[in-house]
Amino acid sequence: MGLDDLRQQSLAAQEQQSAAAPPSLMDRMPLFKDLKPRERFTVALFLFLDVTILGFGCLLAAGKMMP
Repeated sequence: MGLDDLRQQSLAAQEQQSAAAPPSLMDRMPLFKDLKPRERFTVALFLFLDVTILGFGCLLAAGKMMP
């Protein structure tokens, strides 16, 4: 088996992977499929605030930041 054979095998594998289109975000998250854009924004905003507040609390609890 030569290097040309290996190169052909890897090119064929790459073509197979690129031929299969990845599923869209809405297909992967059916929970948010029926939400209107405004409702999706509200969920994203609440998620951002939740992560921000929890991160701030963890930094305070670890003593890495003073209030």
